[in-house]
Amino acid sequence: MTYDLPRSGILAFMCGFIDTIVFVHMGGLFVAHVTGNFVLLGATIVGAPGAGPHSDATFLQIATFPVFVLAAFIATLVHDRWPSPDARKLLWGVALLVLAAALWSGFGPAADIGASVLLVCAMAALNAAQRLAPRLGPPTTVMTGNTTQAAVSLARRVRPADGRDRSSDPLRMPMILVAAFLVGCVLGALSAGWIGLDAVALPGAMLIAILAIRPSAETKEGAA
Repeated sequence: MTYDLPRSGILAFMCGFIDTIVFVHMGGLFVAHVTGNFVLLGATIVGAPGAGPHSDATFLQIATFPVFVLAAFIATLVHDRWPSPDARKLLWGVALLVLAAALWSGFGPAADIGASVLLVCAMAALNAAQRLAPRLGPPTTVMTGNTTQAAVSLARRVRPADGRDRSSDPLRMPMILVAAFLVGCVLGALSAGWIGLDAVALPGAMLIAILAIRPSAETKEGAA
């Protein structure tokens, strides 16, 4: 199966950017990698060393879980009602939620909580889309699987097992996604100090641009 590499790269960049900028700006809140909130919450509850700076986000760390689950639930209903091989409608929804969060955060510090909740919804919808539409390619919200795949592919290219073709394991895609995610993390951290949550408008606009430029899977199949 072939994947849309430019779109996947932008999704990885967006997730790294958004998760990092919210984490830094909100004092320890994950919106894409929500299981990380359980780690921080557990550390805060027991007063583990280093947990202090994240204690201000305790309420949001608890609230993100039901919000994330509800958003993923709704995203699944939307996809099942209007299915597509690459969950294009859900991706448009993700982009619009991100832009709405950027707009909301512009109303001041008190609006950052609402903007963060919208970003949780956006990342939940994206997580759901990547489970519902295999054509989206490898996950872009969390890089553990892609990093592992890159390591496995490198090992098998160095020493193929049982005559395995050196090129039989994917390497290019996971490495590009990890690199794009890392760039997003760095720029997200910088933007948290320079601009604030308003900066999430950048990856939101990038996603809209790639969706507008790149044809859908249905269009490609029709042309073929």
